[in-house]
Amino acid sequence: MAGGILGKLFGRSATPPPEIAEAMAELDRLIESRATLAAPARMLREVLPSLFADAGVQDPPQLTAKGASLKLRGGIPLLRNETLPLDVPAFRRRWDAVRAAVQRHQNPAGGQALAEALEQGQLVPANLVASVLAGKPDDIHLRADALGLDPGLTTAVLGLVLFPTLSRIGAELAPMRREAVWEHGCCPTCGSWPLLGEFRGLEQTRFLRCGLCAAGWEFPRLACVFCGERHHRQLGYLGVEGEESRYRVSTCESCRGYVKMVTSLAALSAPALLVANIATLHLDLAAADRGYASPPVLAEPDA
Repeated sequence: MAGGILGKLFGRSATPPPEIAEAMAELDRLIESRATLAAPARMLREVLPSLFADAGVQDPPQLTAKGASLKLRGGIPLLRNETLPLDVPAFRRRWDAVRAAVQRHQNPAGGQALAEALEQGQLVPANLVASVLAGKPDDIHLRADALGLDPGLTTAVLGLVLFPTLSRIGAELAPMRREAVWEHGCCPTCGSWPLLGEFRGLEQTRFLRCGLCAAGWEFPRLACVFCGERHHRQLGYLGVEGEESRYRVSTCESCRGYVKMVTSLAALSAPALLVANIATLHLDLAAADRGYASPPVLAEPDA
């Protein structure tokens, strides 16, 4: 059965691409070794193959090098207010896969409500994407609330559905960012907040990673992602004993914000980024217990 499903997803070969196979293997290890993470790890493992095997046919916006440079120099993300023709059938297939997993593993009523809202045309894929690219996720929250849907669940499902498409587009647009200086905590490609950060390579250079398009951008070690605080007395770290060299949380006393950090030799792949978020959920709980907060990936840029 499993081979048949994978064969349908990845073509004649039942072997998924290496990045997907590695991510699924890591999820298997989390399920076996971390009982508290088993439920979210199982849910992600269930949807991961269909998400990345069905990214849809999607071309990036027709940005010129000059236009991209002007945007970035003005502090405007590359995809802000761009038109993105949507592969609606692929979007619907991914939406159904994610919301079905939510229905089975997390929120039966919420998952069913999301299925009905899309099927009945109450949520329109093109409008949802337009709100994301305009930097107005609050419009999605308001629409979800008006429909009696859980706004947080709605944007979380939407973010996961868009992740494969936007991560591919983000990779294609990455060359346009090479010469630009981007000093903001939000993503230079789509404007979303980081899912987590990486201390990368032997130099342990700090990079932030977007949770919506997987873009990575260098960011100062001694600076708050959210408020820009740079005084070392206001910045700190917390972690779990024995994990400090691999996982920790960067904190700010000025805004009480935090971002999770992982140590990596190189940039994590898009699937591995989602897995790392699951593997560090305990750090979210530790930060919350100490009164720190982090905005969702899909939140207003000035939240």
